[in-house]
Amino acid sequence: MQRAIIIDDEKQARSALRQEIGFQCPDLEIIGEAGSVEEGVKLLTEKEVDLIFLDIQLSDGVGFEILEKLKTINFRVIFTTAYSEYALRAFRFNAIDYLVKPIDGEELREAVSRLELAQDLGDIDPVENFFRNQALKDPFKKIALQTSEGIHLIELRTIVRLNSEGNYTRFYFSNGQKMLVGKTLKDFELMLAPFGFERVHLSHIINLSHLNSYMNKDGGYLVLSDESTVPVSQRKRARLIDLLNSFNKI
Repeated sequence: MQRAIIIDDEKQARSALRQEIGFQCPDLEIIGEAGSVEEGVKLLTEKEVDLIFLDIQLSDGVGFEILEKLKTINFRVIFTTAYSEYALRAFRFNAIDYLVKPIDGEELREAVSRLELAQDLGDIDPVENFFRNQALKDPFKKIALQTSEGIHLIELRTIVRLNSEGNYTRFYFSNGQKMLVGKTLKDFELMLAPFGFERVHLSHIINLSHLNSYMNKDGGYLVLSDESTVPVSQRKRARLIDLLNSFNKI
C-alpha cells in the first residue's frame, strides 16, 4: 500500500479529499495532513511517503516553497488548486499532475493511476523533472498580458516587478515602460512562481533576476535593476533572506 499526505490550508478541503481518496483509491493510505508550508516541511522530514497532494496557495506561501526547502525529494506530487486550467498553463509542460477543486473522483483516480504507472516504468521523478525544466527553461519565454488595447506577448526576463492596484496589476519593464493588466496580483503569483518571481509584500512581486540589493533600514526594502525600491513585509523577510543566502551555494 502506498503512503500519502495532504497539504492544504483549508481543513474542509483536506477532509473532502481524504474522503474521496478513500472511495476512489483504497490502496492509498493517508498518513498525515498539514495546513501550511512550515507544517508541510516538518511532516515531510518526519515521515517517508510515496505521494503528496499539495495545494498551490497556502496561508503562509505557495506549495513550491515546500519542495524548495527539502534536502531530498523522493516522492511524487499531485498539485491541487481552486484555480482554473488557464491559471495552470505555467505548470502544464511538466510531468507533475494537478487536480482542480472541487476535485472530481474519476480525475483523482486517473491521476493516482498515472503516477503509479510512471513509478512502475521507472520514469524520471516528476518533482525532479519540474525543477530540471525550470533550470533549463527558455530565457525568452513569454507571457500573454491582456490590456484594454489588446493582447501583448512579453518576455519574462524583461519584467522587473509587479504592483497590485486593487483588482488590477501594474507591470514594470526593464525598458522603463509600464502596463496595467486586469488580473489580481495573486493570479500572477501562481503563474510566475516557477520562473524566478517572488512575492515579497502583499502588493509586490519581483523578478529575482532584477534584484540588486536588500537594505535593512526603514523596515527593509529591495533595490531593483531599474533603481526602483520595493518594501519587504515582515512575514516574507525570512524567506527572502534564505533566497539571498542560497545565491552563494555552488
